[in-house]
Amino acid sequence: MGDVKDGSRRSLRSERAAVTRSRITDAARRSFRSKGYAATTMTDIADDAGVAVQTVYAVFRSKAGILSALRNAARDLPEADALGAASMAAAVPGDALDLFARSIRTRWVFAADILSIDRDAASADPDVRADLDRVLERRRAGIGRVARSVLGGAATDAEVRRAAAVIDALTMPEAYLALTEVHGWTPDGYEAWLAGALRALLLGPDLD
Repeated sequence: MGDVKDGSRRSLRSERAAVTRSRITDAARRSFRSKGYAATTMTDIADDAGVAVQTVYAVFRSKAGILSALRNAARDLPEADALGAASMAAAVPGDALDLFARSIRTRWVFAADILSIDRDAASADPDVRADLDRVLERRRAGIGRVARSVLGGAATDAEVRRAAAVIDALTMPEAYLALTEVHGWTPDGYEAWLAGALRALLLGPDLD
């Protein structure tokens, strides 16, 4: 009986810790967006989250720690990853680009602001800059694989690099935020535009 009670207590403590962690990251995300990373203090985050500032330090140690948690959440999105994998496996280039556009839309619906926050933070913190460089390097490598897959083995390295540059430019999170938040596009509208633009620029009218 004691083991059951101990297990219940541990489970309850874990649930409370997860809720506290979520409240802190949500508060930080709001503050980073509204005030900027450099201007946000740990006290700001604690006040918005409704916890003691000591709790914020105990859970994350620093603003960079909170940002790292946000970055990990943006990276670990199973639905977007599954769509990306399906894109790479698609036999028809046009279908591959449609799936890729959906994977990008799925990721940015949740996380476009996080990468923008990361870029802002990198300008103020060299450690964040190094972390962001690694994130962007992985992104560019993934985009390169998509470009090679869509164009096929006969494409030259120069053609693949050009295609990768086009994909990179069109799928910037800032573009998603501008189109949806500034110009009022829906995520569906963004996805349709992205798929069409990728088809037009990478495949042309006869290859989609």
